[in-house]
Amino acid sequence: MARDPRDLRRLVEELAALSPEERARVVEEATHPDRFRPPPKDFKVAVLTGGSRWIGGDLRRESVYGDDGL
Repeated sequence: MARDPRDLRRLVEELAALSPEERARVVEEATHPDRFRPPPKDFKVAVLTGGSRWIGGDLRRESVYGDDGL
């Protein structure tokens, strides 16, 4: 793990020096699912709430953004 910018720079240089095949192998290994820690047991995904139900109205692009689309 790069703990400071110099470490990160060294890792970047090492990765750039690899052949495309070696680089692909490194990326594959680094992104393997076993390398990621599971979330804590008490982890809950945030759910946005509020407002009320949709009561109708036109949702066409022209109505939402105006005739110029901006």
